[in-house]
Amino acid sequence: MLRFARHRIGLFLCSGLLLWGCSNTRDGRVYRLYHNVNARYNGFFYATEAMREAQERLDSTYVENYDEILPIFIEVDSSTAKTVEPLLERAIEKCTRVVGKHTLQPARSQQKNIKWPELNRFIDDNYDVIGRAHLMLGDLEKAEEVFQYLVRTLDYDDAQAWSNAWLARAYMAQGDQVRANNALMKAASFRATKDEVRSFVGLVQTAYYLKYEQLDQAILRLEDAVKYLPKGMERARPTFILAQCLEAAGRSAEAIERYKEVVDMRTPYELEFYAKIRQAMAFDRRGGSSEPIVALLEEMLESKKNEQYRDQIYYALAELALEERRVDDGFALLKLSLREETGNDRQRMKGYLKLGDLYMGDLDYVNAQAYYDSAVTYLPSDHPRHAEVNALAKNLTDLVRNLQIIEEQDSLLALCDLDEGDRLARLDQIVADLEAEAERQRLAAEEAARREAEGIGTGGEGMFWPYNAQLKATGRRNFQDYWGDRPLEDHWRRSRKMASGFSETAEETEEEGAVAEGAPTEAGKIPTRDELLAGLPCEPEQRAEALAKIAEAYYNAGLDYKEKLSDPPNAILSWQTLLERFEESDFHPTAHYQLFRTYLQREIEENYQNPFCGTCNSEHWAAEILRRYPGSEWAVLVENPDFADEEEVRREAERVVYEGHLMRYYDKQYQSTLLAVSAIIESEPENHFLCKYRLLKAQCVGGLSAVTRDRLAYFEALYAVVDGCPETEEATFALELLTALGGLREPEGGVQADTTEQKTPEIYAHKPYLEHYFAIVVPVGRGNPEQVKGQISDYNAKNHLAANLRITANLLDRSHQIILVKSFRRQDYGMTYYEAFTTNREALTELNASGYDMFLISSENYVELFKSKKLEEYKAFFAQYYLTAGR
Repeated sequence: MLRFARHRIGLFLCSGLLLWGCSNTRDGRVYRLYHNVNARYNGFFYATEAMREAQERLDSTYVENYDEILPIFIEVDSSTAKTVEPLLERAIEKCTRVVGKHTLQPARSQQKNIKWPELNRFIDDNYDVIGRAHLMLGDLEKAEEVFQYLVRTLDYDDAQAWSNAWLARAYMAQGDQVRANNALMKAASFRATKDEVRSFVGLVQTAYYLKYEQLDQAILRLEDAVKYLPKGMERARPTFILAQCLEAAGRSAEAIERYKEVVDMRTPYELEFYAKIRQAMAFDRRGGSSEPIVALLEEMLESKKNEQYRDQIYYALAELALEERRVDDGFALLKLSLREETGNDRQRMKGYLKLGDLYMGDLDYVNAQAYYDSAVTYLPSDHPRHAEVNALAKNLTDLVRNLQIIEEQDSLLALCDLDEGDRLARLDQIVADLEAEAERQRLAAEEAARREAEGIGTGGEGMFWPYNAQLKATGRRNFQDYWGDRPLEDHWRRSRKMASGFSETAEETEEEGAVAEGAPTEAGKIPTRDELLAGLPCEPEQRAEALAKIAEAYYNAGLDYKEKLSDPPNAILSWQTLLERFEESDFHPTAHYQLFRTYLQREIEENYQNPFCGTCNSEHWAAEILRRYPGSEWAVLVENPDFADEEEVRREAERVVYEGHLMRYYDKQYQSTLLAVSAIIESEPENHFLCKYRLLKAQCVGGLSAVTRDRLAYFEALYAVVDGCPETEEATFALELLTALGGLREPEGGVQADTTEQKTPEIYAHKPYLEHYFAIVVPVGRGNPEQVKGQISDYNAKNHLAANLRITANLLDRSHQIILVKSFRRQDYGMTYYEAFTTNREALTELNASGYDMFLISSENYVELFKSKKLEEYKAFFAQYYLTAGR
C-alpha cells in the first residue's frame, strides 16, 4: 500500500509539472524546457519533413535546360505549385501552431536570468519555415512580412545574414531590384560563422547577379559560395553552374577545370555527362586541333552509359564539323542526331531548328520548310524564336505549296505528252511503286509489333505498349514528325492524296459517309492504272486549266519570295519564267508591273545595276508596260508612282466612313443611315465601297420594311444591288437573300413578293420537336473553314459554355463545306441560339457580314440535305418555316 501511495504521489507531481509547463506567460527552467522541446520536436520537426518532401518533389519533376546557365534555385511555378501545395500548407499550419502555443511571453518582472535553456530557442526557426513556405507558394507579401519580422527581432549575425538573404529572394521574386540589392548588402555585412549561412548568402547573391545579367559579379560570388558547401552532391550543381558562367564569360580554361571537378564528384550521371560534353565543347579550338575533342565524343558515343544521350553527342560532333566548314559532315551528323529516339524533345527541337537555319542559309526553301515545320512542333511558346520560326514555317509552306503545284502539273502534262504506250508503262510503274511502298510499310509495322511483343530493343521487356513509356514517346514523335501538330478534330484524315502528282483525281467520296459521321474512309487504297489515267489533264480544256494553275503558282511564288522571304532575285526569276513559258496569261500585266517595282526597289535600296543584262532594270519593264498595256492602271502607276499611295489614302478614308455607317446600321438607326448612304451613292460614284453602300442601303430598307411589313421595297432594293454591282460578292449575297425570301423576279421582269404560302419541298419535313443543328455553309475557295470554326468555338466558350456544344465540318458537295454546331433539343432552343449568333455585333461582326448561309436544320433534314444536295430548296424551306412563320 505504501509503495502504491508513493506511485500515486509521483504521478500527481508529474502531472502538475506538465500542467505548469503548458503556461507560456510564466518563466523558469521547466517552462523553457517544455516549450523548447515541443517547439522543436512537435510542429517544427514535421514541418521540416514536409518542406524536405516538397523540395524533393520539385527536384524530381524539374527538367534542367543545359543549353542555358542553370538556375541557382529551383522555383515553384504554376505547373508545379499544385503538387507541393498540400505539403507547404501543412508546414505553415504546423509552425503557426507552434508559434501560437509555445512562444514564451512572461512579464519582464518575472523573466528569469537563466542561460540554459534559452527563452524561445526554436520559435525563430518556425518563423523561418513559415516564410520559406509562403515564398515557395508564391505568396510573396506574406513571405516578405515574415522575413522582415525576423530581421527586426533577431540580434545575432548568422540569423541576420540568413534572414536578409531570404528577404532578398522575396524581393527578387517581386522584381524589386533595389530592395533586393539592399537586403543582400545587409546580409553580406554580417560576419556569419556557419558555413551553411555563408554559402547560402553567396548563392543568393549569385542568383541576383545572374538575374540582372552581371556575369562577372556572379562568378565572384559563386566561387566564394562553393568553398563553404560540403563536398559531394551538394557542391556538384553549383560548381557546374560556375563552369557555365566561366564558359559564357569566355574563360574556357577555367571552365574546363570546373567541369573536371564535377566529373570527379559523386553526382547523378546526367550532370556528369553534361559536364563531360560541355568540357569538350568549351575547349579553345582557335589555335589548335579539334581531333582530341572528336576522339572524346566518339568514345562517349560508344559507351553504353550514353545510349540515351547519343542524339546530343551527334549534335556536338555536328557543331564541330560546321565550325571547321565540313558542311556535308555537319548535315549528316545532325540527321543522325534526329534519328536517335531518346525522348529528349528539346534536343529534337534544336536539331530541326539547326537544319532549318542551314537550309535557309543555302536558300533551299523546300527543305528549310520541312525542318522549320517540325521545329515548331517542339518549340515552347516562350522560346525567344517561337514567333520568328512559326512565321517562317507558314511563309515557306505557302511558297512550297506553289512550287509543288508547278512540279505536279508539269509532271502530269509530261505524262500526257508521252505516246500511249509509254504513258501506260509509266502509270504501271507508279502503281507498282505504290504497292511496293505499301508492302514495305506493312512488313515494317509487323516487325515493329513483333519486336515490341518480344521486348527487343524497347526497354520494356515485352510489356503492353500503353505501359511502355519509351515506345509511346517514340510513336508520338514519329506521328508529329510526319503529320505535324494537327488538332484532334473530326475527319482530319479525309484530306488525303491518292498519290503524289494525282491530287486532283483523289476525289473524296463522302456524300454517303457524311451522313454517318466517323464512317471509315479508304485511306491507303492504291489507285489503279485506269484511275490514274482518268486524272491526267490530257483533254484541251483540262490542259488549259493545268497551265492556268502553273501560271498562277509562278506568280504567287514570286510574291512569296519577295514579300515573305525578302528574296528579290528568286522573285524576279519566278516572274520572268512565267512570262517566258506562257505567251499570255491572266497574270501577265501584274507580273510585268511586279518586275518593274522590284527592279526599281533594288535600284533605290541597293544601288543595283547590271550592265550586261538589257532587261535587268526598271526602265525596260516600264517601257514594256506602256507598250503592251497603254492606258491601263499599270501604265498609270508607271507614269505616276505616287498614284497607288494616293489611292490607298483615299480608300482608307472611305473605309473609315463606311464602317461608321455600318455601326449605325447595327445600332438599328435605319432611317438616318438610309439617308446618309443614299446621299453617298448619288454624290460619290467613284467610291471604292459603292457596292457595299448599295447593299447597306438595301438592308436599311429591309430593317424599315420589317415594321411596315412591305417586303416589295426590300426586294427592289436588293435587285438594285444585283443590277448595279454584277459579278460581285454583294450581288451574290443579295441574290441569295432574294432566293431565300421568295422574291425572285417573274420571267417578264416584275417582282414576285412572297405573299402566298410557299410549296414545301417534299424531301424536307417540318418537325420542330426533333434535335436541331445550327449550320453555316462556306463556299469552297471563298473562306477558311478552320478559321470559322475557331471563331464559333471562341463565341461558344464565352456565351454558351454550359450548353456543351460541339463543332464539326463536312464537305457538302464540291462547292460547299458545311459547319455544324450541335446539338439543340428542339427547334425553339436552336432558334434562340440562331438569333443570338446572327445578331452578335461584337465577336461575330466579320462572320455575320461574310454572306455565308446560316440556318437551323433538324437531324432528319440534315440527312436529306446530304443525300439530295438541294441547298437552295432547304434555304427556302428554312425561310418559310423558321423565319417567316416564327418559332
